[in-house]
Amino acid sequence: MSFKEELIEQFGNEVDKSDVIAYLENLIKIYALNIEELFIKWEQFSYHRHETHTAMNTKNLDGFKNFLQKQIEKKAQKFSNTSNVTSSGLKSKIIGSSPSLFGFNSPRTPIIKKRKLNETQPTSSGQKSSQKLGFSSGSNANNKSENIEKSNTTSPSMTGSTQINLPSDITVSTPSPLKRSGEAGVTLDSLNPNNIETSEGFDPENDKKVKITPFYDPIKYKFRTMRQNLQDAADVLDEQIEIFCKLAKEHFKLSQSDFGDPTIQSQSEIYAVGRIVPDSPTAEGFLNIDSLALEASRLMGIGRRVRLNFSKINECSLFCGQIIVLKGKNADGDYFMVDEILNLPYPDSPVSTVEDIENSNMIQNGKSMKVIITSGPYFPENDFNVQPIKEFVDKINNKIKPHTLIMFGPFIDITQNCIAKGAIPQFHGVTQQPRTLDEIFTKVLVPLLSGINSSIQVILVPSTRDAISHHAAYPQDSFDRKKLQLPKNFKCFTNPSTFQLNEVFFGCSNVDIYKDLKEVAKGGNTAMRNRFDRVSEHVLQQRRYYPVFPGGIRKTAKILENKKKVIEHISGADLEVPYLGLTEFVGEISPDVIIMPSEMQHFARVVQNVVMINPGRFVRPNGGRGTFAEMTIEPPNVENGKLTKMSDEDLFLHNVWKRSRIDIITN
Repeated sequence: MSFKEELIEQFGNEVDKSDVIAYLENLIKIYALNIEELFIKWEQFSYHRHETHTAMNTKNLDGFKNFLQKQIEKKAQKFSNTSNVTSSGLKSKIIGSSPSLFGFNSPRTPIIKKRKLNETQPTSSGQKSSQKLGFSSGSNANNKSENIEKSNTTSPSMTGSTQINLPSDITVSTPSPLKRSGEAGVTLDSLNPNNIETSEGFDPENDKKVKITPFYDPIKYKFRTMRQNLQDAADVLDEQIEIFCKLAKEHFKLSQSDFGDPTIQSQSEIYAVGRIVPDSPTAEGFLNIDSLALEASRLMGIGRRVRLNFSKINECSLFCGQIIVLKGKNADGDYFMVDEILNLPYPDSPVSTVEDIENSNMIQNGKSMKVIITSGPYFPENDFNVQPIKEFVDKINNKIKPHTLIMFGPFIDITQNCIAKGAIPQFHGVTQQPRTLDEIFTKVLVPLLSGINSSIQVILVPSTRDAISHHAAYPQDSFDRKKLQLPKNFKCFTNPSTFQLNEVFFGCSNVDIYKDLKEVAKGGNTAMRNRFDRVSEHVLQQRRYYPVFPGGIRKTAKILENKKKVIEHISGADLEVPYLGLTEFVGEISPDVIIMPSEMQHFARVVQNVVMINPGRFVRPNGGRGTFAEMTIEPPNVENGKLTKMSDEDLFLHNVWKRSRIDIITN
């Protein structure tokens, strides 16, 4: 669409004049506005003049230009006055603010009291304080090379393209052989172990390859990070609330008149839809049931917040970022009394036709499909020992023989101690030592991974901690297979991604939702339920792989040379808010299998007929044996009764939870 057509679409045919178009184009350039923003300003100008319609002529355009200029000058003057406010004046202004401005009075969010660490020698109380804040002092990091001294070398960049410059006085050597305690191949946990036998594996000579079908648009993930527009981010957050408002209307058979603004005082009972947020924008630490507020959409409540009162609710489980539907009233204007929390419906399950099921059965030759799932890091914290990967590749080819191998990053972890210190060891068997983080992957890992049988299909999903990824934000673009010199049997998918293995839908997200989702629970029965089940239900009900907002952030405390302590951001969800739509379930349908790696305990569970898997870490931080998940899926069969037929339709539910076995095994 041309510039002229966009103007006509927004303003109408009245702007179809050469002088008017030239004038508007000039205003767009002067005030750095887009066409939509210019139209909003024009409506404000008309409202300011008390006119329902303002003619588009040169005289009015001159007045419009003066209006825009006055807005900018007023904003600049306001900023100047704000910067000159004294601390005491600012404090009194906040305390005396009207409750109608924010929808609530003084916050009840607990504020953590920060204790100063002893800069020379941390005390035990200081260490406890840093742990409570989620910081790590780094005092437990072991330096295996005694002659490595501290240098002023800057850590490698997140992109991994920066050359690693080691100081001349540093001596790096190949790490000693890894002593891996425990026995390999031990099954730590199983799902459906008594009903389903483990698959024999893939036979390259007789079996056909599994059909892999991605369900996402890779072009949408090519956006540039750190280019967030405040308006775009606000639109996405607002749209999420409106989507759930529409869902509530359809599911609970409600009309538009049943919904109201929860921030306005009223004696009438209404339904309200909004996002759970802290009652204080500067909240720190864990929230409680009395420190939550509801943020309304711009349409339903002008984006304002109101404190929530859950005294009438016996049981609930809430978290920041959750979209929720409430029934209640705001009788005194101070808080919204919640009478009922409406349980939103879970998304539909995927279905297949008889023809699709028969095709999948034919591909598998009536045999079970085997899928192996691993999650990084793939190296210990203090060295780059490749022994675990070598052993694993040998098992994959000669013993396990899966149809598909799904590997989650990080592959080269940017937070690993060797990378953080710039102490990269020499690698034996490499013709030329790697000089960049990308080359560690291409010259050390790729030769090992290329040893996987070419008939076995391998899927790589990145992590925001991957040094080889040039897109360290969530949602995250896929790796470049050709640039990383990976074989053709490797497929690089985005984070998150939805794809199909034969008829089975897989959903993958490589952000630690099980650790980042901080629940505010009320009621004994809710707290007694398994946390992994509760978090999984939240993910399904919210229809997003990562419904937490704001996202989790991992920080650390660092002492500089002048003994000044600074807080550094290491990693985390790093949400790219304008593109959070890419983290939603495809077609509002829940996958058959959802894989979300976490630092917490490995597991395989069935939640709302969806198989939820956390394969665990591939290698322990100290180099000990990690875990991986081995999944066996029986072939689909219409006649054995394990597939549910939809009523009045020739469609069948996949029921993967009935015909799959998952084992968590030590590698």
